[in-house]
Amino acid sequence: MSHINLENAPSTALMLPKDEKVVVIPAQGVGKILIREDTILAGLQGCAGCGRAQFSCAGVKSQWSVLCWGRQSDRKYYFLVTLVSAIFVLSLIGTIFFCFTNAINDAILSNMVIRNNSLAFSIWRRPNVQPLMKVHLFNYTNWQRVRDGFEEKLTVEDVGPYVYAQQLERVNIKFEDDQLSFQERNYFRYLPEKSTGAHFDQVIVPNLPLLGVVSKAKDMNLNKFQEFSLQTALNFVQNKEAFVRLPVHRFLWGYEDTIIDSTKLILSLQGKLKFKQFGLLATKNDTLSDRMTINTGEVNKDKMNLIEKVEGEDHLNFWGSPECNSIEGSDGSIFPPSQLDRNRTLHVFMPNLCRRIPYIYEKDIEVDGITLLRYRLPLDVFDDPGHNPGNQCYCEIDTATCPPRGVINVTACTMGAPAMVSFPHFYLGDPALRAEILGLRPDPARHDSYLDVHPTLGLSLNGKSSLQINFQVRKTGMFTSLGFLKQGIILPVAWIEMSVDELPESLRSLIYHGTYSTAAVQLGLTVTCVVSLVVSAVCLLMLLFGRRPKPCATLKVPIEKTQQLS
Repeated sequence: MSHINLENAPSTALMLPKDEKVVVIPAQGVGKILIREDTILAGLQGCAGCGRAQFSCAGVKSQWSVLCWGRQSDRKYYFLVTLVSAIFVLSLIGTIFFCFTNAINDAILSNMVIRNNSLAFSIWRRPNVQPLMKVHLFNYTNWQRVRDGFEEKLTVEDVGPYVYAQQLERVNIKFEDDQLSFQERNYFRYLPEKSTGAHFDQVIVPNLPLLGVVSKAKDMNLNKFQEFSLQTALNFVQNKEAFVRLPVHRFLWGYEDTIIDSTKLILSLQGKLKFKQFGLLATKNDTLSDRMTINTGEVNKDKMNLIEKVEGEDHLNFWGSPECNSIEGSDGSIFPPSQLDRNRTLHVFMPNLCRRIPYIYEKDIEVDGITLLRYRLPLDVFDDPGHNPGNQCYCEIDTATCPPRGVINVTACTMGAPAMVSFPHFYLGDPALRAEILGLRPDPARHDSYLDVHPTLGLSLNGKSSLQINFQVRKTGMFTSLGFLKQGIILPVAWIEMSVDELPESLRSLIYHGTYSTAAVQLGLTVTCVVSLVVSAVCLLMLLFGRRPKPCATLKVPIEKTQQLS
C-alpha cells in the first residue's frame, strides 16, 4: 500500500469530538500527540484499521508529523501470498523431480534412440570408431617331416600380429515401428606401421578348403558314384596337400583355389557360398552379413539395441535347448542402461559363434576420470558339460558328442566347415589339445576378453576380445593326403584380437558431457529448487503468521494549532 500524506487532507477527514484534546508534550523539539483511542479518521482510503490507532509524531521545522498505524489493504497482501505460494509449490515439485529422478540423463538417453535421420542414427549407421583387428597366424614349420615320418608332432610358430583398422557400415536399413532391420558391411585397412611383419610374408597353414570338403563329404554319406566323382575331382586340383604356403594377405582375404569350385556341385554347395575366392576372413571384408533386426528403444528404452531377429527368425536352430538357441542380447556396442546391474549378466550375440556369449561384472575401473563397469568373459564359457553343465546343449544333438574342454564347435554356422573356437593357444583348454601340437604357449595376461561399459549411457567405450580359430581333421579313406594326420586332431589356424585403442574426439566429448555436464546441470537445478523451497516456505510463514500493522498515513499539524489545542 502506498503511504498516504494527510497534510492536504480536508478537515472533514479528521473527526475529533469537541471535548477531545490533543496534548502536545514538547521534548527538545520532539513531542507526542496523544489522540483518544476511539478517534475515527474517516475518508482515508487504504488505511484500514486506523479507527483505533496509536499515533506518534516528530517535529519538523514548524509542524508535527503524525503517523497513523494500520493494516495494508487485502489486495496487495493476497497477491503476495499467491505469488509466494506458487513459488513454493513449483520449488517443491522441482525438488522431488530432480532429487528422485534422472531427468537430464533420461533426456540424453532419449536422444540416443535410433530414429530415422537423427544424429544417433547417423552415428550408428557408420560409426566413427575404428576398432583394430590384430591377426596372429600359426605357421606350421615341420609338417613335411611329420608327413614323411621323421617327426611325430606338428610344430607351430606364432607370427604377427598383422593389424587392420575396421570400418563398419550398416546398409539395407528398414524401419518398422520400433524395430530396425539391416545388414552389416565391414571394410578392413592394413596398418603396416602397427604390424609385426609384412603383408606379403609367407606362411604355411592348413589347407582349409581341403579339410572342409573332406569333412562335408564325411557328413553327407556319399554313395559310391559320388565318392568316385569327388576323389577324381580332388586328384586334379592344384592344392591337394594337407598344408599350403601362402602370402598372409592372400590367406586372409582370398586366393584362387580349385578345390571348392571342383566339388561344390557334388557337395550341393552351389549358390550357398558367400565368397568368390576362399580366404580365412574373406566373408568379413566387403561382404553383407545376415540380416539382423534390433529394437530401437523408441517405445521401451529397456530394449534399446537388443537383437530380436536374425534372418527373420527370433531364435536359432543349431542347438539342443531354447536357452542355447536364444538370440536375446546386444551386439556389444550399446546396452540398455536398465541391464547395467552389477549382479546381472550381459549377453552379446556373436553370429560367428552361432550363439550369444555371457559377460559378468568384475570391477569398477576409471578411464580418463570416468568410472566404467568392466564385464569379463567367464573363464568357463568354453568348458565341457562336466565342468560347465550349461554347455550341454552345445553338444551335437543327434550323437550328444561334445568337443574337448576349452573349445566350441561352430560348424553349424560355417557352411559345414569343421571349425572350432577357443581361447588363444588353447588357454584353459584340455591339456590334450596342446599335447598334440608343439609351440603353443598360453598366457593369461595376453589372452583376455572384456568390455568396459559406461554405467548410465550403456556405451562400450573400451574392450578386447581374443579368440582362436581352429579346424578339426575329419578324414575319409578315399583321400590319402590327410592320412598322416590323426583323426579328430584340432589344428590351430589363427587367433584374432579385436580392441579399441582410442576413441575419436567427438565421442569423447559426448561421453564427457554425458558424465559430467548432465550431472552438474541436474545438481545445479536440484540445489536451486531446494533453496527456493526453503526461502519461499519461510516467506510464506511470515506472510501468514507475521502480518502486522504498518504506517499507512501521515498527518502534519502546524505547531501553532497544537499549542492552541493544548
